[in-house]
Amino acid sequence: MTKPQKFGGASVREQKAAALDTFIKQELDKKRAADAAKTARLRALRLARDAAEKPEPAPKASRISRKDETPE
Repeated sequence: MTKPQKFGGASVREQKAAALDTFIKQELDKKRAADAAKTARLRALRLARDAAEKPEPAPKASRISRKDETPE
């Protein structure tokens, strides 16, 4: 068997593995970012739909506290 070649203190096999790891991590980060963007988009659409469907509540009559009442 031949010894693995050394380049800069690491074997070529180790460098290829490190490069592949970096590539896979980048791909996973891209996938996570795409999923997060899709989730945010869908959440915004759902909130907009719910806001459009939900009628505005009628304003409640304001209460007058006893301190504000004037004696007759």
